[in-house]
Amino acid sequence: MQDMSIKNWLHNDRISLGVILGLFVPIPAGILFALILRLIQNNLFVLNGVRDADMLLLGMSLNLIIMRFYLVKLKFEKTGKALLVVTVFMIVLFFIFLKNSDYVLPF
Repeated sequence: MQDMSIKNWLHNDRISLGVILGLFVPIPAGILFALILRLIQNNLFVLNGVRDADMLLLGMSLNLIIMRFYLVKLKFEKTGKALLVVTVFMIVLFFIFLKNSDYVLPF
């Protein structure tokens, strides 16, 4: 029963839904990508030039896939536009604060 309410909640055309998805999808995805990167670097000794901060940027790119789903498939313009605004804002912040940093996730 609870799955249906979440499914119904995700199928709404609201700005707040786009902002929530735009903020909370990239963070776990970036951490997951950084974990995979760390495993590859430690076990296969390749990709040593890739930084953890770059994986956060890759996590932000998932918003573009979600945005395309909401704009093209579901035709939900408010949700898609909110995702776009949040994604652009996060990418600008990344390039201002993390582009040249040696930020390392603590794991």
